[in-house]
Amino acid sequence: MDDELNLSMFRAYDIRTPAAQLTPGLAARLARAEAKYFREDLGAPGVVVAHDARRTGPQYLTICIDAFRAAGLDVIYLPGACSTSYFYDSAVCNPSYAAAIVGASHNPSGDTGQKILAPGVVPIAEGIGPLGGLDRIKELYLKGEGVSSARKGRLRIEERIGEFVRRSMELAGVEPGGLEGAKVFQDYLFGASGREMMMAFGLAGADLEPMHFTPDGTFPLGDPNPVKQAVVRPGLEAMKAGGHQVGMFFDGDGDRLDVYRGDGTYLSSSFVYAAVLPEIRRRLPGAGLGVFADLKSNPLAIIEMAKAGLAVDVIRNGHSQIKESLKTDPARLGAVEESAHYYEAFTGPDGGRYCTENTLYFALLIARTWRDHPERFDRLIGIQATTARQREWGYKFPTDGQRAAALDAVRAHFEGAGARSLDRMKNGMDLEATLLRRGLPFDVDEHTTLAKDWIQVSQRVSQSENGLARWEVVGATADLVGEAKREIAECVRRFGAGDEYQG
Repeated sequence: MDDELNLSMFRAYDIRTPAAQLTPGLAARLARAEAKYFREDLGAPGVVVAHDARRTGPQYLTICIDAFRAAGLDVIYLPGACSTSYFYDSAVCNPSYAAAIVGASHNPSGDTGQKILAPGVVPIAEGIGPLGGLDRIKELYLKGEGVSSARKGRLRIEERIGEFVRRSMELAGVEPGGLEGAKVFQDYLFGASGREMMMAFGLAGADLEPMHFTPDGTFPLGDPNPVKQAVVRPGLEAMKAGGHQVGMFFDGDGDRLDVYRGDGTYLSSSFVYAAVLPEIRRRLPGAGLGVFADLKSNPLAIIEMAKAGLAVDVIRNGHSQIKESLKTDPARLGAVEESAHYYEAFTGPDGGRYCTENTLYFALLIARTWRDHPERFDRLIGIQATTARQREWGYKFPTDGQRAAALDAVRAHFEGAGARSLDRMKNGMDLEATLLRRGLPFDVDEHTTLAKDWIQVSQRVSQSENGLARWEVVGATADLVGEAKREIAECVRRFGAGDEYQG
């Protein structure tokens, strides 16, 4: 029964599945369950809908729209391939509506899925959202439930890309012509973010060199994932040859933003966030405020973040979980994930507080800060160079039991070597991961000093790929980090780990 209904598509953060496993019949069943949830459980009068650059997006979105309208829900359709940031902004502008975007982020071209919001731009995920969020939708889907209405919902188009661009520029402190002198390279990997980026940077007067800017759901370069070096190699070569100040690489739905200095030096997201936090603080002053940094963040970057006069606490991975934590803690103004995702508690046009992502705003802010304060980025790149990092990788396991045993073995190994472990946030929320640190404390502030042989290992179960566990290591030296990676590989090999997985 589970295989027939493709229940594995219900992930911890969203819906994600190979499109071949989501037949039109199952897609309609899912849309009917969502319609019932939106109308009866959430009391939403309508839904904002969109799709990203994937070829199957229009087909699945049409199925959703038909089911939503049959349930009496009004539908606002954002035409064309949309980034998730543009989609989120449109939800902020229609706060009484639920919202759903059909897409699959950085996954292979044959995948599909959905990201879902309750009214108020509240994230819907496993155990997050009214009545359990995605768990409630799964329950309705299992039962085959839906809802019908004598009144068919209205369908209308809403094109607000220009408004989104203007608002993002204002947030970033960039006026028309305000990025004159900024030499910027951007590679969209044939994803959905090129339109808004080119509009905004053009209006701002930047010297922008865009690459792979037309949405193409075949993703000719490969999976639209800037972590994969084979995918970004053409862009990196073009960037370095062009004498650019800064290079930016985006994923398929445009919410991931990898940043490079023009010479090809990568700056991890935690350091990028530390660089722009002083600018954010000028817009959001006040005492007693803080931010979250995900458990993979470089501790030296966390020290730099704290210098902006902010408390910095560890948070678990997961877009919805981070947004939920921001929503429930009004003293937190934003967050960063080392996966190149940035978050903020934005004020909407109605004055409400909305915790979400706006990658366009962050791209503009990074470009402005880099032009005005290049020495700040050079200094942080220098600090980063005193550490070593093995960016997140993984192994697939034959069974969930073997995967769990492998994670336990790695934890025991490093604890035996003197590391301490953390698996819960300060607010008691399960990290759904383990953070292992040796030679540095879990509470880091601007005065923290680290041992000469410090090391940090994070490990977690992947919530978007079957059978996968992930690790990331950062430490004082390349030798320490390399040794830790080899030790992890040795531990997991005993439990049937496959080849190293990047993505």
